[in-house]
Formats: sequence, structure tokens, C-alpha cells
Amino acid sequence: MGTTTWTCKCGQVALTVALEGGTRVVCYCNSCRGFVTRLGKSDILDECGGCDLYQVAPEAAQFVKGADKVVWTKMSDKGPARWFTTCCHTPLANTLPTRAIPFLTLQAAYLSDKEALPPIEIRVFREFAKARLPNTKYGQRRLLREFAVRSLKSRLSGGWRRNPFFNDVGKPITANVALPD
Repeated sequence: MGTTTWTCKCGQVALTVALEGGTRVVCYCNSCRGFVTRLGKSDILDECGGCDLYQVAPEAAQFVKGADKVVWTKMSDKGPARWFTTCCHTPLANTLPTRAIPFLTLQAAYLSDKEALPPIEIRVFREFAKARLPNTKYGQRRLLREFAVRSLKSRLSGGWRRNPFFNDVGKPITANVALPD
């Protein structure tokens, strides 16, 4: 299927992303919306307030440049680690706070070739949408099933250890920080 590149607004941070085996989803939860809004990037939300996301196995992505300009935060105690750039406050990705469960969801708005992504067939947390949503084929169950299959493959292959957001001993590559005001 090829690759695409995720690049922040100012171009100082970039990752390559393999496109094979990923899932495209739009999330309408308050946490996703709050994250991009707090970073001043609400212009990437769709007309119903959703974030266009691309979920892949962590080993499908690798930094090309700027890993030293990436930090993470949490919007709630139970929520995912939300990664963003320090150079221009571009929302980058969500992971779990550990690499043991291979999970990576990238902000699709900053991918160079969105046309190469699969179509949006999954919309989750629809009840938080700001307007009536278009129908999609699948929901949260399908997303969880695809995540489980992808995670299992990643664990069995050992690929989960090659998570660009965690170092060789499994610690996040940068500090947990508060969101900018």
C-alpha cells in the first residue's frame, strides 16, 4: 500500500507511516475535541466536531526528524497519552501510556497523502457529535476488533518494541507536560 508522511504545521517534526493494515476513524469524544482545541487547532475538526484519525501498529511509524520536539499530556487519568509538538503545538498522536499494548492513532489532518488512506467507515462516540452525522458502516466494536487483531500481530512479531514514542526500555521518549494555555 505504500507510505505517507505526517508533518507538523511548521515542518520541524515528521514521521513516515506505513499505510498497510491501518484503520481510519472519526472520533467525536470530548477528550479528542478538547485536545486539538486546547492546542489551537480546532480547524482540523470536521463540521460535526470530530477528529479524523488513522490507527496503525506503532512499528508502522518512525520519526524522520524532530522527535526531540515532541511531548505528551493526558486529558484525564484514564485517557490515552496525547502527543503534540513543542515547536508549533500541532496535535500528533494518541498512545497508551505504555508500549506493552501496541496502540498508535495519528491525527490524519497532517498526513501528506490522505487520499491513500482507507475511507472513513467507522465513527465513534457519535453521541457527542455537534450535528447529525453521515451514516457509516461500522462503530466502536469494529474499531476494537481491528485494534485487537493489529495489537496481537504486533505482540507476536515483536514489532511492539519498535514504538517511536517509547525508548528501548519502554519509557516515553519525552516528558509528560501540561497543555499550553
